[in-house]
Amino acid sequence: MSWYQGLNPEQQKAVAHNYGPLLILAGAGSGKTTVLVARTGRLITERIAKANEILVLTFTNKAAKELKHRVTQKVGAPAKKIWAGTFHSFGLYLIKKYHAQLGLDAHFGIIDTSDSFAILKELLKENKVVGREKFDLEHLYQLIQNIRTKKNKSVEAFDEYHEMAELLAPKYEKRLNLLSVVDFESLLLKPLELFDNHPDVKKTVQEQFSQIMVDE
Repeated sequence: MSWYQGLNPEQQKAVAHNYGPLLILAGAGSGKTTVLVARTGRLITERIAKANEILVLTFTNKAAKELKHRVTQKVGAPAKKIWAGTFHSFGLYLIKKYHAQLGLDAHFGIIDTSDSFAILKELLKENKVVGREKFDLEHLYQLIQNIRTKKNKSVEAFDEYHEMAELLAPKYEKRLNLLSVVDFESLLLKPLELFDNHPDVKKTVQEQFSQIMVDE
C-alpha cells in the first residue's frame, strides 16, 4: 500500500517523517488532514508505532473522527486504537483516568457556562461590595478565566471588575473542587496541574504515546 500516492513532494516529505519534531505550514484546503491520515497509516503499517501509541490532537471532534475513519478504512481494525480528539477531550480523558490524583470524585461533573454563572452569583452574594449591586457576569467570568489561564494582561485602570476577579478567582477554583466539578477551562488546566504535581503520571503519559501529531 502506497501512502504517498497523489501527494506532492512537500506532502510526501511530511508523510515520510519518522521521529522528532516537524512543523508543517499549510493554508486551508491544502491537504493537512490527508497528510495526517497518510502519515498515521504509514507509521502503523510500517510498524514505526502501534496504533495505541499514536495521539492526534485536532480542534474539532469532526476532524478527529474523519481522520480515524479514513485510516481505519485503509489499515483496518487496528487503527481504531488510535487516540484522536480535541485538546479538551484529551484533557477529559486524563482527568477521568487520574481523577484521584486531582482530588476529584470518580463521578465528577462537567459544568457549562450557565452553571459557572450560578457559582459566581453565589460568590458575589458572599463577597458583597458596598455601593455595587450588580456585576456583568459574562465580563467577570472572562476576567476570572484570564487569571486562571494566566492571560490577564496588566491594565492601567485596575477597576472594580479586575479587583473582584482577583478576589473571586481562587474562591471559584475552590468551589469547583468542593463540588467535584470541572468547567471548560479546567479540561485544559487540570492536566497541566496533574503533570506539575505528579511527575510519575507525566512520565507514564509520555511513555504511552511515541507519536504525537497536532492539527492546528
